[in-house]
Amino acid sequence: MTQLEQGLRMAKHNEVAASPTKAIEAPKRRKPLADRPLAVVAGWIVLAGLMGGLWEWAGRSGQVNPLFISYPSAIGRALLKGLHGDLITVDARYTFVAVFLGFAGAAVLGIAVAFALAQNAYLKKVVDPFLTALNSLPRVALAPLFLMWFGIGLFSHVLMAASLTFFVVLANTTAGIESVDQDHLLLARLQGATRWQTFRLFIVPSALPGIFVGLELGFIFGTLGTVSGEMIVGEHGLGVRLSRDAGIFDTADYFGTLFALVVISALLTFCFQITKNRLLGWQRLHVVQKSH
Repeated sequence: MTQLEQGLRMAKHNEVAASPTKAIEAPKRRKPLADRPLAVVAGWIVLAGLMGGLWEWAGRSGQVNPLFISYPSAIGRALLKGLHGDLITVDARYTFVAVFLGFAGAAVLGIAVAFALAQNAYLKKVVDPFLTALNSLPRVALAPLFLMWFGIGLFSHVLMAASLTFFVVLANTTAGIESVDQDHLLLARLQGATRWQTFRLFIVPSALPGIFVGLELGFIFGTLGTVSGEMIVGEHGLGVRLSRDAGIFDTADYFGTLFALVVISALLTFCFQITKNRLLGWQRLHVVQKSH
């Protein structure tokens, strides 16, 4: 064998040895059920069907007294009757007008107070004990006082919603402000940022997640306060309707009103979460980029 043939054979051998082996494709793994939306929705439907069917059977067969828990078909008929009546047009509208008025005013005030106290350490130390004492009061217990002071009209229920919303928003906004990365604040000072620039570009964006958590919880607590006040005494509202149905043992209407309250609150909370996700989309993008 000539030297040329030996050289060609050697080069071919080296080329084969250096060539990457063909990757063996791993079999595709099926997504777990928790990551498949259709499977999750199917689980919801099956679970709701099982619970509803068991409830219907227990009420109709007399296993439990339907006077106290009713059953889904009767509740559905009562709900349809209420929808054709004044359940939505009068009572639900009255309740959620009070919720939104109290929530909006208390949310703005809670955020403003939290940021004001964050800018003045002395004022914060002076005011904190009083805020803590007020926050420890059971606001539902204040409902009779609000009703005596401001009457049974809309304003007293607005104040009930505001009294529960304010402290929730204040506490979560304060927590959001205190979670600001101190390295960011140090960097801002080193770069010569003014106090307003530091507040606008560093403190506010870092506090936004806490603010939105406070707003979401504040809306829920505001609804709780309004309905609780209406159940004590009121002119209209879902709480008045619940109190009336409980007084005459009309559990079908009672559960129908509860169902309407839950659905309306859930839809409004869902809309709020969509707004939050849109406004805080930059935060998720930052996390994804940082992980890469």
